[in-house]
Amino acid sequence: MILLTPTLRALRHAYKNSHITMLVRPLVQKLLLDNPYLDDLMIYDKHGEDRGIPLNKGGKGVVKLLHPRLRRDFQLSQRLRELRFDLAVVLHPNSIRSALIPCLARIPERIGTRINGRGIFLTRSLNDRDDIHEVERYLRVLKLIGISNPNPKLEFWHTMEDRRVVERIFAASGISNADILIGVNPGTTWETKRWELERFAAVIDALLKKYKVRVVLTGSPAEKPLGDRIQELTSAEFVNLIGQTDLRQLGALIERMSFYITCDSGPMHIAAAVNTPTIALFGPTSPIRHAPYGTGHVVIQKQVECSPCYERTCSRNHECMKAIEVKEVVQHVENLLPF
Repeated sequence: MILLTPTLRALRHAYKNSHITMLVRPLVQKLLLDNPYLDDLMIYDKHGEDRGIPLNKGGKGVVKLLHPRLRRDFQLSQRLRELRFDLAVVLHPNSIRSALIPCLARIPERIGTRINGRGIFLTRSLNDRDDIHEVERYLRVLKLIGISNPNPKLEFWHTMEDRRVVERIFAASGISNADILIGVNPGTTWETKRWELERFAAVIDALLKKYKVRVVLTGSPAEKPLGDRIQELTSAEFVNLIGQTDLRQLGALIERMSFYITCDSGPMHIAAAVNTPTIALFGPTSPIRHAPYGTGHVVIQKQVECSPCYERTCSRNHECMKAIEVKEVVQHVENLLPF
């Protein structure tokens, strides 16, 4: 969602008087409620995972669609057909369903990449590319409707209230405006992308012994055990805020960091979107496609025979991530420190 923000902005600028609705999963609903380029969100809960949970009523009109799995695609296409859309922009990079549904809905114009044979469901399509950054991969689709050379700058739509929440969290943690904050994000969605917690702990130890800085751990509620384990591995006094923010508040939190240390992850892209310099640790994925977008960031990736493999399980003992050394990360941090 973060990496396609330039695409949404370019669409709005090209179609100033249009009504733009975005079809999204429940996971990212709140993230997009304050997006200035959308008129409506349509929430497609294909697994029925949030049945019965009330919608956030702020910001946008939201249509909730809850379907049994066997009927979900047909019923969604029928609903889209009733809404009489003129154009479907298929931004999912490889989903066949994402192209099939607007075709079943008989939306007159349907554009996207023709990967996996889904071009038969589109009225205009182009070949996919995996040798460019994902931001540019999304933007390429807009060339099909005459939008060229749009601004690729990322955006993140947290609010002043999100910032106030973070200030209260900082105050409760003893963090002042004068503190130099170093963010550390130890979690990722794939185990193969994760750096060893012992090494994160060693980096934190080295920094806090040598510099007057505050280290702040971030992550989702499910990642709380990672912070607990790092606490066991070091006696250093860091601030563990894993699980204490939602996605938008996380953006406000990362915005306050002097810089951010993370593996390839969603928070890494949030950091890029809020202009926080980032030290990104890469192993099984390609920085060409997934590096923090923009300037001022550092990517550390070692040349290992099998990388990038894009595998979620590893049969080679995580060689690519283990090749990244603690001293190398510490050196890059020292290069970014303002003293």
